[in-house]
Order: sequence, then C-alpha cells, then structure tokens
Amino acid sequence: MDTAGLSFHHIGIACRDIAKTQTFYTAMGYKASAVIDDPLQHVRVCFLDKDGAPRVELLEPLDEQSPVSRTLQAVGVSPYHLCYEVDDLDAAVSDLRRQRFLPVKPAVPACAMNGRRVIFLFQKHTGLIELVETAANHE
Repeated sequence: MDTAGLSFHHIGIACRDIAKTQTFYTAMGYKASAVIDDPLQHVRVCFLDKDGAPRVELLEPLDEQSPVSRTLQAVGVSPYHLCYEVDDLDAAVSDLRRQRFLPVKPAVPACAMNGRRVIFLFQKHTGLIELVETAANHE
C-alpha cells in the first residue's frame, strides 16, 4: 500500500458548539447529519454534506479529556484534521510510519463511522490526519 491509495473522506473542524458552527454551513447549502456522541474519542460529531463540495465533520469536545479541547484552547475554532479512507488500515499505517507519521493512539471503532476503525497520525511537516477503513473492509 502506498499513500497514493488514500481517498479523501472529510475535513474535520474543531468547534465549541456544533449547533452554532453548523449554522454557517447550512446557510451555504450543506445538509447536516444527526449529532453523534463518541465517548471513546471524547467528541460530539456532525457531518455536513453538499453536492460538489468537500464533506465537513464538526467536532465538539464532550469533556476536557478530548484532544479537541486542547486545540480550541490553543487556536480556537479551526481546521483540525484531514481524513482519508483506506482499504487496508494496517498497511496504510505501516506506510505512513515509514514517512515519519506517528499514531496518536491505537486504532479504535468510531461511532460516527458505523463502527469502522479509525486512527489519527501526526507528522510535524503535515499535521494531523485521520484514516478510516472502507466500509467494505469493516468486519
């Protein structure tokens, strides 16, 4: 697997209040999903979709353990990560580790992704990315 096999999935935006932040996007024609609480990741999540536009994920911290809380304290509401869908999560992580990406923590099932595994990786020249396994490869 090489990183050319990554398929863009969404951009994550750290926000303090999903309802207030999504107002801007819905005014631009985005349609909002239901809001989902993910206690494993300590976030509340809402996806926004619009034909011909990138998918947006709003992330609101559930508690102070949320990594989103730290981002909001440091820089406020801002882009948080880019997410890519991959066929083979483990192979993609191995490839990215060779490119000096470090996993933030082990892969976990994500409530907002119907239980598909996700993992966050960081590299100082690129920032934070998320990988999500394709639905076809979800067991």
